[in-house]
Amino acid sequence: MSNVKKSIFIVAVEPSGDRLGAELIDELKPNDHVELSGIGGAAMARAGISNDYDISPLAILGFTEALKAYPKVITKVREAVDMIMDAGPDAVVLIDSWGFMIRVSKLLKRRGFAGKIIKYVAPQVWAMREGRARILARHVDHLLSIHSFDAPYFTKHGLPVTFVGNPMFDDGFTPSNKTDFKTRHNIKADSRILAVLFGSRPAEIERLMDPFLETVSRLSDMYPDLIMASPLSDGVRDMVLSHVEKDERLKKLNLLPEAEKYDLFSSADVAMACSGTVTTQLAVMGVPTVVAYKLSPVTFFFARRLFKPDYISLVNISADKLLMPEFMQGDVRADVLRDAVSQYLDDDELRIISSQALVQQAAIMKGKGGSASAKAASAILKILN
Repeated sequence: MSNVKKSIFIVAVEPSGDRLGAELIDELKPNDHVELSGIGGAAMARAGISNDYDISPLAILGFTEALKAYPKVITKVREAVDMIMDAGPDAVVLIDSWGFMIRVSKLLKRRGFAGKIIKYVAPQVWAMREGRARILARHVDHLLSIHSFDAPYFTKHGLPVTFVGNPMFDDGFTPSNKTDFKTRHNIKADSRILAVLFGSRPAEIERLMDPFLETVSRLSDMYPDLIMASPLSDGVRDMVLSHVEKDERLKKLNLLPEAEKYDLFSSADVAMACSGTVTTQLAVMGVPTVVAYKLSPVTFFFARRLFKPDYISLVNISADKLLMPEFMQGDVRADVLRDAVSQYLDDDELRIISSQALVQQAAIMKGKGGSASAKAASAILKILN
């Protein structure tokens, strides 16, 4: 990059985007030829970018809430564009938040913004609404994608794409030694361990608790020495613990604080998990996993018609094959889940092959060349140069 300073304006309006923005700022700050400004939340403020723009009204959780908040969203879009135009940056980086950011980019184009518009995190057009790829290509100059399979959906519309890797892999989780975990919990060295992951949302707990606990009960009868443990996030811990006294099946589980999650994964022989981010974390750790998910009947009716991939787990979608067995809706039954878990417990060779395949696929998803934020920062500087 030349000695002339380049200015970059970073926009993030949701907590996950705010964290990504902060990580990106940390990577860009050491560069003496870059000036940073932006809109974000607490994480970006701690990283050194703060102003009076309030992102809290934009943390919209559902369709109904989005409709009610629409006038406020439009007002906040205009405020954001005013701030960007006043700053006159060489590039603006719009992080995630499809609905808000596409409105910002459209208005910037209409108002003659002369800098580069860079979108960080693509809309999930591989899952549904592929038309968004064409819309994005018309209104931004470059896309930084977090999935290795994103690019073809956008490049065919003329949008340059740089794959930077999934930031999820940059959490730096470093599991303990398997022996340490077992010693800490008085578990025999040769004992096998099943990790049980109910999910991180109350609705997931409600739908999966009964079939998961019944599976746990049946596995306990089949494998008396099997250790079964479940790490609970703060958001659902009280909900799960409230069932302990009235459901004897829960007493077959060792309930752990979330802080022990990765240590558990390092020792687990197999896992039974709600579909979500945790399945990718399990893949990183090479834990063969049986995946389950249940939606309300109405939501499932529409999802089945809109959702394009053949699989629900990101690992399987990325690999385009079933590295983790998946079960949905009526198939989420104790007899089905028990049999799927038992295959891994009874077949050492299958467990080893599955573990190796998961680790290899996770490495592909992470990408090469350092953290996602470091690669995103490098890509932005190249675009500016």
